[in-house]
Amino acid sequence: MPRRYEEEIEEIIDRDDRRARRSERVSSVTRRVSISKSALTLTSGNVILAGFGFIVIGLLLKSFFVLLATIGALLLIIGYIMYFTRSRKQPYQKRWRGQVVDFQDSWPNRFRRFFNLRR
Repeated sequence: MPRRYEEEIEEIIDRDDRRARRSERVSSVTRRVSISKSALTLTSGNVILAGFGFIVIGLLLKSFFVLLATIGALLLIIGYIMYFTRSRKQPYQKRWRGQVVDFQDSWPNRFRRFFNLRR
């Protein structure tokens, strides 16, 4: 009788191991296929980098220097403006175990926070 329980437990463990290996394969394939969203977004840093790139390419190709340097300078200016006009980060919610944590901003908390930032 005890042997039967052991066999059932081993079957359950084997099934769980096979399922885990299958899910690991699927997740690794989807990880390779997906393109990160941050690589596709237009940020000020990307625009400034493109501006520098155009200027360097203009220096290498002497015949197109004026055109490429002008485009590069415009991209540098646009990236600089984008840096200051776009918001840097979205405000985040403090969470603990999936629940939103909302601390009341009392005077003692403000006092502690003021001196903790000064250290």
